[in-house]
Amino acid sequence: MRSRIGSLCSVAFIVFGSAVALAQPPASPQMRGDGPPPKPVPFKITRSDAGLDAVIASNAKLETLATGFGLNEGGVWIREGKSGYLLFGGLLDNVIYKLAADKTVSVFMEQAGYSGTDVNHTGAQTRSGRSHVLLIGPSCTGLDSKGRLIWCADNDRTVNRLEADGTHTVLSRGSPDGKRFSGPNDIAVRHDDGVYLTDNDFGIRDAGSNPDKQMPNGIWLIKDGQSKLVLSGEALGGIPNGIVLSPDERYMYLAIFNKMMRYEVKPDGSLGAGALFTEGPGIVDGMKVDTLGNVYSTSGAGPGIVRVTAPSGKLLGLLNLPIYGGEPKQQICATNVAFGDNDGKSLFIMGCSAVYKVRLKVAGVMQGPKP
Repeated sequence: MRSRIGSLCSVAFIVFGSAVALAQPPASPQMRGDGPPPKPVPFKITRSDAGLDAVIASNAKLETLATGFGLNEGGVWIREGKSGYLLFGGLLDNVIYKLAADKTVSVFMEQAGYSGTDVNHTGAQTRSGRSHVLLIGPSCTGLDSKGRLIWCADNDRTVNRLEADGTHTVLSRGSPDGKRFSGPNDIAVRHDDGVYLTDNDFGIRDAGSNPDKQMPNGIWLIKDGQSKLVLSGEALGGIPNGIVLSPDERYMYLAIFNKMMRYEVKPDGSLGAGALFTEGPGIVDGMKVDTLGNVYSTSGAGPGIVRVTAPSGKLLGLLNLPIYGGEPKQQICATNVAFGDNDGKSLFIMGCSAVYKVRLKVAGVMQGPKP
């Protein structure tokens, strides 16, 4: 999840002869996080189509598993015997957190987004509630067929893999000609362990205006030690963010701010022509799919929405996360989701300051080795 801050307009003075008139600036956009806190709103399910009844019960309850995070991001469920645990990124904390089945939180990996020491020139600026903050931690997590963790080290500008012996392998730093990624953001791992990556410009300070931005935004396929651009941000029509494959891996879904595109995946991993799949609220950030092919997308910075879209492109409904009122103003968002628990029917939601869980009627497509 990455969001930029709008600039503020200044007051201009215009001189007419000997008189000085105060010219009112044009209405400037309000920065996210400004203004009074919203009124509190509880968790709510918005049913847009009867098909949602096969996905989630109308009286399903949202469970808060842990709170107190700055901004959390992409999660993945790790099976462990008859139980397991959730891993997810701390964008402000530069760590990957571990949330155990008993709701205990611990640090799984330090320096997961940036392993260097020049913190004065690293990290994209954004808002968390009223706070101006720097995003320096990891954006994505995933598993390959052997159960090895793959993650986006945004500010190292690499995609990495955690080996069984605890060592880190860099899967890719960028293009074959040596140009670096700008900010690895989200991934979709194929059954053959090929990794599709969305690369945008939030892994470097000042984003696209940084002279060290070496490549345009785009979608990459990392496989067998090679990295290949399969779709440019220009062809996509915007900054790429959330990415997921259909259960049969015939299609790729991409989120570009309230629009979801669908692309046919060819046998060699390249993409066919894209088409608008759906648009509306809840399409900005991370995405996952369930075993029926429904797509679960997230709203990013706020408000906190998980959108459920049928394989036909029809909106089934929205899961509206709770909004907290009062001061200090809290960041309300949904940055990514993950399926977990033994049956795969628990949907874990990364909600910036909190991690939530809601039970579904359908299992999600789980990452990693088959049980």
